[in-house]
Amino acid sequence: MLFDKKVVLFDKNPSTKTEALTELADELYKVGAVTKEYAPAILKRESSFPTGLMTQTMGVAIPHCDPDKVIVPQIGFMRLKESITFHQMGDNTEIPVNMIFMLALKQSDSQLTMLQKLMALFQNQEAMNTLQSITSIDEFILVMERNGIINLD
Repeated sequence: MLFDKKVVLFDKNPSTKTEALTELADELYKVGAVTKEYAPAILKRESSFPTGLMTQTMGVAIPHCDPDKVIVPQIGFMRLKESITFHQMGDNTEIPVNMIFMLALKQSDSQLTMLQKLMALFQNQEAMNTLQSITSIDEFILVMERNGIINLD
């Protein structure tokens, strides 16, 4: 399961994109999901290929890097107390981001599939509002299951 290591952080307050990405990548490293090269690779890729995305309700980011830095497939999640500036994928516009879904996946095709599932989640205003207010990892996992991000079967 992509959240079995429970790298789910609520109401964090990093002051920069670099701090946020480093903290989330470090958490994935601490649980053994990624190599120690993962955090620098995420930062490098984000500077060349921004992953911010403005949805109907808020800004989100979906940073990821090459699968060779991944040991066990996981997704790390961070909800920010205050939005921080990311650059939007495609046009590089600065946008305020409130949530980060950090992908640590082993295969490129699974990254594409997950990005499609996340896009559907981002368009679900009710689910996004729920993600803004939940306070437990169990509630978070339930939202991910209900929206097809993970299967508990």
